[in-house]
Amino acid sequence: MKKYIAFGAAAPLLVATLLATLTGTAVAADSYVGFGAGASRFNVDCAGLNRCDKTDVGVKFFGGYRYTPMIAGELAYIDFGKSKSTATQNGFQLEGVLKSHALVADVALRLPLMTAVDGIARVGVARVRSSLDQRADGQVIASNARTSVQPYLGLGLQYAVQKNISVDVGLDMTRAKLSSDTGGSTTSALRLLNAGVSYGF
Repeated sequence: MKKYIAFGAAAPLLVATLLATLTGTAVAADSYVGFGAGASRFNVDCAGLNRCDKTDVGVKFFGGYRYTPMIAGELAYIDFGKSKSTATQNGFQLEGVLKSHALVADVALRLPLMTAVDGIARVGVARVRSSLDQRADGQVIASNARTSVQPYLGLGLQYAVQKNISVDVGLDMTRAKLSSDTGGSTTSALRLLNAGVSYGF
């Protein structure tokens, strides 16, 4: 229920932004693309596991259209990498590999903090694809995959090195959802702390 409330709250502003992006009827147009990479984290339950690695390296590709100095619409692809775990069951060593990636549509709100530096807050929705493979002796013995729509939040700082080139640091947050053994579902938070560059045109 919470995800639908979050989606409903963000939907009007998100739709207006994306329409302006597609139609090009905006003021002070400023398109940009960018790339970032950094440390990702899966907030998974490690109880009963021999080893549980919650961190990996993730990447982000994004593009946006700034139609006022403070508001932009963005589309992004985020690969959070993978989380690996091991456990012993009936004398066998089992390995679990959780992977997640997301397609994101968001509204970016910019606030000038000082000369050439902007703070950025992002809110939107993410279509998150997650898969969990269980392996024994390198062979997949069970697989669980699910796609879900989740709320997305982001925070960032941007420093304009030149007129069209900026250095970015950001934190991207959403959730992964998988089916549970009891027939329900489980969710885990996903985070990507990244740094990269963007180019405006």
